[in-house]
Amino acid sequence: MYNISLNDMELTFNSLEEKIYKFVCDSACELMEEVLKVLDRKLLNSRDSKVYRNRGMRKNTIKTIMGNIEYERHIYEYKTAEGKKAYKFLLDEYLQMDTIGKISTNLAEKIFDNIDELSYRKTASNIEKSCNQNISHMAVWNLVQRLGSKIKEKEKRSVKLLENGQITGKKEVDVLFQEQDGIWLYMQRNDRPKNSKSKKRELKLSITYEGWKKRQNGNGYEVINKIACAGFENSRNFKKISDAKIAQIYNIDEIKTRIINGDGAKWIKASIGEEGVYYQLDPFHKSQAILRALENKKEAKYLIKLVTNGKMEESFNYIKKLMIKYNDDEKKFKKIEALYTYFDNNRAGLIPYHLRKDINLPKPPKGVEYRHLGTMEHNICDILAHRMKGRKMSWSIAGANNLAKVLSEKVNKKIYSLIEEFGNQIISEDKLKSIEEAVILTAANVNKKPKKSNIYPIRHGKMPFEGSAMSNWMKGLRRYIDGSINL
Repeated sequence: MYNISLNDMELTFNSLEEKIYKFVCDSACELMEEVLKVLDRKLLNSRDSKVYRNRGMRKNTIKTIMGNIEYERHIYEYKTAEGKKAYKFLLDEYLQMDTIGKISTNLAEKIFDNIDELSYRKTASNIEKSCNQNISHMAVWNLVQRLGSKIKEKEKRSVKLLENGQITGKKEVDVLFQEQDGIWLYMQRNDRPKNSKSKKRELKLSITYEGWKKRQNGNGYEVINKIACAGFENSRNFKKISDAKIAQIYNIDEIKTRIINGDGAKWIKASIGEEGVYYQLDPFHKSQAILRALENKKEAKYLIKLVTNGKMEESFNYIKKLMIKYNDDEKKFKKIEALYTYFDNNRAGLIPYHLRKDINLPKPPKGVEYRHLGTMEHNICDILAHRMKGRKMSWSIAGANNLAKVLSEKVNKKIYSLIEEFGNQIISEDKLKSIEEAVILTAANVNKKPKKSNIYPIRHGKMPFEGSAMSNWMKGLRRYIDGSINL
């Protein structure tokens, strides 16, 4: 049991709590190691030896919320359905020991509970305080990069399946709403746009949902079944990824109407022209453009009212009148002219979708409402900007992309299932090749130059005290090490 001394003058309730917590966690780690040994031995004795051939023991260390678990377990060789050799740990399979790298899923979940708000360094500090685990900020970074790259690979596979007609969601809806926008991030020097003075790149975000419902507390509304998609991909590839995410859940052949809301960027309007797809200029960006162009608040308020009510021709006529009015003021005239151009380029989406005569939405399902669009700004803030913008941060393309993938999947409530999915414990023969060759390497072959293989070259260290002034005892120690004398 933990020893307590009354002579410990630094003993406080908080320090006592921390020491007892650590003692209990360390004891739990020891118990876990013993249980794993017993289970591994039972699996060894009860396995079908004709199917699973014992290939010895392998050490493993897993970082858990209790601390580091260090143990040995047997590895087994078996034949796949195709007759190829493969290897697995029956203990890991039996316990469904899903890990990412050397981090348990429980610890990974704790990390991802912090990562959407805190930096990697602060996340590591929080983990150290809340768990009996000393993890570095680089370990947190590596975990995010590993999971983010896995999500990206899965997205690519989903796009190929969609192109081959192999993805069909089961859920059927008549209407889907989609809002898109981007966030501009400062990039590290090597990843800044080429042939441009800009230091920023746009990270895209798409939100798809079925409609709105009242919150349980009765205060306001929330969107239904939100699907988030984020990344640095170009407009074409980003659209494919977003469509693939939708197709995984919904039967896209049954979607009659899709309303797309955005700020007018070309990549947002990539779906215009497809059957049943309608574009709407985002209400926030319409109002923002007017307020930036018109200094007179009364004029701005009147124009916002015209645009909000869908009076498109009246809006353009009013802007023309203002251009004539401020013709002598070059600065004001250019702002109003830019506003006219912005609205003209987005003429097709200037009228709100619910006021357009060419859009006939079916009656919403029970418990669902079709309301005015405009949720994108707070989604940009909550999902990306709160974590990735400001605080003098700069990003690499890969680093920002991987974190954005993780953050979007957390919004989709799939992050924990993805952690388990990517925790594959079956080792192929190719991955075990380095282990096999390292074991059979003999002393006679150590100094031979290896052929092309997956083995890292052996590094030869210098003798102790080489290049240093030598005393008699140092000389004796070196003679003992190289075998010249025996003690």
